[in-house]
Amino acid sequence: MKFKKLKKFYIQETINLYLVRFLLRFLKPFYKSKEKVLVKSYDGIGDILIRSSLAKKIIEKYGEANVFFMLKDHYVELGKILGYNTIPYTRKERKNFFYRLKKMHILNKMGFSIFIDLEFGNDITVGNLFIPERISAEDNNWKVKRVNKYYTKLFKIDETYILDKVHKLGKEIIDKEIKYEEIVPNLIDKFPKGENGIIIAVGSTEREKVCSPKLMAKYIVEIRKTYPNEEILLVGNGKKQEEYAEKLIQILEDKKVKSLIGKTSLKEVFYLVSKSKLFVGFDSGLYNLAFTLQKKGIILFRDKNSPFIHNSENLKILTPTKIEPQVFDKEYPNEMINSITVEQFEQALKEVEI
Repeated sequence: MKFKKLKKFYIQETINLYLVRFLLRFLKPFYKSKEKVLVKSYDGIGDILIRSSLAKKIIEKYGEANVFFMLKDHYVELGKILGYNTIPYTRKERKNFFYRLKKMHILNKMGFSIFIDLEFGNDITVGNLFIPERISAEDNNWKVKRVNKYYTKLFKIDETYILDKVHKLGKEIIDKEIKYEEIVPNLIDKFPKGENGIIIAVGSTEREKVCSPKLMAKYIVEIRKTYPNEEILLVGNGKKQEEYAEKLIQILEDKKVKSLIGKTSLKEVFYLVSKSKLFVGFDSGLYNLAFTLQKKGIILFRDKNSPFIHNSENLKILTPTKIEPQVFDKEYPNEMINSITVEQFEQALKEVEI
């Protein structure tokens, strides 16, 4: 069923790609290139944050007034926090033929001379852009391999760890040697500082990356022992995360555990993390925020070989030592993430306080 869905989406996307491209060809003589750069970086909060230092390098090279970042519309707020010239890209504009045709015409008419794709998973956007120079990392996934031909420069990136990949791509884009430390994101000066409260981000991009709320409740009991007077705030968004938070609060009966899910803006959540004493979460955008802010935190990963695990003295990364689920939960059944023991979490609490 999943493959059929993917196949249907692939066919629909291919039709959009070629039909929009065919129609825009008639308008191509009206598209005049100017000294402007369009950067695509919108797959997720974490992706945008991890590439923020590279984005800064691009702005330094081409000039702040000349660089524009195309972001999913719900990430535009983040782009503004980072000081980007942002161009929102809505779901309709990505999926619907007529909205896409209009958006691609507007982008081409803006007169960009360079298109830089900062993602490592390309999409059909490049095929509808008549921009002279189009740069990206090579992507040979069958779903997007067809668009590689639309780039004028493709770079092979063999590195596994995400920041190694960003570093390699950065050197190719900027076309000069860049020190590794220059690519490591540091957003400390973008947000207020503080040491108040415990922030727990209860969600991730996939449910399989999230432990059962029954197990998280046990972790929170340990947090309460170490921080008896601190308020514990649950953050995230969406119905599933609201349900997760409700179950947690029901299990704990702790009046100092409060859910802010669905009650805050993205900026407000970022400020809460930046001003917190401790951050707890999974492989998510907010985990990457904690990394860029050098906050103390405990992060739960199901896979010790994940390319998204950052080596940070402030973050204690927990992965299962063996597959032995601590709880069983039909809604959150991943055995790996549910195998991180309370003892591991307790030890991490001690270490993060040193």
